[in-house]
Amino acid sequence: MSPSTHENLDLAELHRFAAEAAILAGSYLRDQALLRTQAGGASTSLDDSIQIKENAADIVTKADTHSEQMITGLIKQRYPDHKIIGEESYSAAEEKRFLLDDDPTWIIDPLDGTVNFVHLFGHCCVSIGFCVNKAPVVGAIFAPILGGLHLTNASGTLFSAAKSLGAWSTPIHFPYDPSVLSLPATVSSSDANPSLKPQPWAHAMPLPYLPPQPLPSDAPKGCLYLSEWGKARLDTPESNLSRKVTSFHNMAAEIGGRGGKGGMDVCAGIVLITEAGGRVVPSAPPPQCLSDTSAPIPDADLGGRLYLAVRACADTENETGRQAQDRLVREVWRRTVPLNYSRPV
Repeated sequence: MSPSTHENLDLAELHRFAAEAAILAGSYLRDQALLRTQAGGASTSLDDSIQIKENAADIVTKADTHSEQMITGLIKQRYPDHKIIGEESYSAAEEKRFLLDDDPTWIIDPLDGTVNFVHLFGHCCVSIGFCVNKAPVVGAIFAPILGGLHLTNASGTLFSAAKSLGAWSTPIHFPYDPSVLSLPATVSSSDANPSLKPQPWAHAMPLPYLPPQPLPSDAPKGCLYLSEWGKARLDTPESNLSRKVTSFHNMAAEIGGRGGKGGMDVCAGIVLITEAGGRVVPSAPPPQCLSDTSAPIPDADLGGRLYLAVRACADTENETGRQAQDRLVREVWRRTVPLNYSRPV
């Protein structure tokens, strides 16, 4: 395959395709959820398909696998030369290395939040990311039952982004009309707001919803610290659970930290955060940043399983938003205990 960069790819078209694929897969998931509500408590084929992967908090259903098959089929039809890494096929395989290279690659989590989905909680989604040169450049996340499971007047929410094209939120009503993503944009950049990116399609709202505020000068005081517990919950000395508890105690204090998550969980979200003005960096300081406090802070490695996200923030007279983010990252590194997640090599 010839070398690719995001500059010679049609990111607007890839953005639209990722959004469409996420909505189609999410519509299927919504239909499966509706079938369960209409079964009157009787067991459905989805209930019968629930299997435990690694532990009781990590399950898979036929909805996960069929959703991945749908998305994979759409990609192979439109982009037959692109590579694909899917959550369920990866989990079922014996090879556990995260085999991401520089080729154009789709990173899929066909149902993120399977436990929530099984219990019909709205916080579950389809997540589709696209990478080139190992860097996420397109992301689409569709939450199909976030607006409830009503037969009429129901909607889901699409969050999507592409490098240099902005991050967006779009309501998607059911039954889904495929022409929604083809409707002409109604908002574009203007003299009044030249920083506003061109709207990708009608009804898309730019993210973040509110203008970013400066980070506190004494951050992380005044900040909210969020950490993903994950599945590693052994209560033993030096376990990742123990390290996270220690980190909470040290922070006691807008930051999000995730450890042990796979690239499928975060690829699309990384594009959304960065296009909305945030940063995603390693949640543990790289060696060069330990030895040199002025060393540039790198972006998170998609396969590294350790991610620290910082929201967008405004410039002040004394520092740029990027400088404030870096200042906060270094302070979080100082106060938190590095987690110990690794992949086979």
